[in-house]
Amino acid sequence: MPANLTPQYREAEQRYREAITNEEKFAALKEMFALIPKHKGTEKMQADIKKKLSRLEKEMRNKPKTATSRRERMYNIPKQGAGQIGLLGAANSGKSSLFFALTGADSVIASWPYSTPHPVVGMIIYENIQLQLIDMPPMISEHTEPWQWGILRNADVVMAVFTADKEPEKQINAINKKIRQYHLGNVLWVATKIDRLPDGSMPRFPVEARFTSPQQLVGLEELSRAAFDALNIVRVYTKQPGKEADMNDPVILKKGSVLMDAAYHLHKDFAENLKYARLWNREADGIRVARDYVMQDGDIVEFHIR
Repeated sequence: MPANLTPQYREAEQRYREAITNEEKFAALKEMFALIPKHKGTEKMQADIKKKLSRLEKEMRNKPKTATSRRERMYNIPKQGAGQIGLLGAANSGKSSLFFALTGADSVIASWPYSTPHPVVGMIIYENIQLQLIDMPPMISEHTEPWQWGILRNADVVMAVFTADKEPEKQINAINKKIRQYHLGNVLWVATKIDRLPDGSMPRFPVEARFTSPQQLVGLEELSRAAFDALNIVRVYTKQPGKEADMNDPVILKKGSVLMDAAYHLHKDFAENLKYARLWNREADGIRVARDYVMQDGDIVEFHIR
């Protein structure tokens, strides 16, 4: 018998995978158990969730409340906007200058190492949505704490920053070592300080990288677009019959999501009572679409319910 798992269950399951602390894992598992369809096809999954809940409850009960565990909780940064991006790089790699140029938020920008002692959060404005950007302390070749890597593992995208003017391959190799060591995924490479290169010189790197100069405001628009693409999301707009769509308030979905995912995002009852839907985009002008239609960035949908 198929499990027939709902989008809400899938979202809770994703939160469990991304959780850093036992408390967050426990909360996500409880939500998964509440949302999972209760039938014979999910009995094994239900038993597995109960087993994990029991183990975590025991670990939390027996674990002393240390300063480290409190710090881990403090630096679990809630996701906001359409996606979360963490900055990774060595001291003086230009991370904080890039952070300020992309977000306008205050961070410590200085010529000496270790000038960003703790995470700083800002928002990139990309067209009609916001992307959350986290400026991290320098984390290459220096002593780091587990919670720092937990933040980057929890991020949707890691923006790996190196300077184009001073031994870039050495920096890339050091960053790659950390990426493998801490199992970081979805990496977007960024070369900073290209204004310090000789005129007309654009070096080749062992990774595909975006060229930027935060001080000169060069490459920022292209980098924002690359960050959006790396998040692997689409923007879908909804409209009521006879009215225009609100193009400033899109529904954010993962690429590959279908029409019913968009409906469930609005409301469970709304999806369950869906009669049909009409679609507008560059190629469609109000045509009816099936429930398994794969949503594209910029689609406008008009839902009709019973």
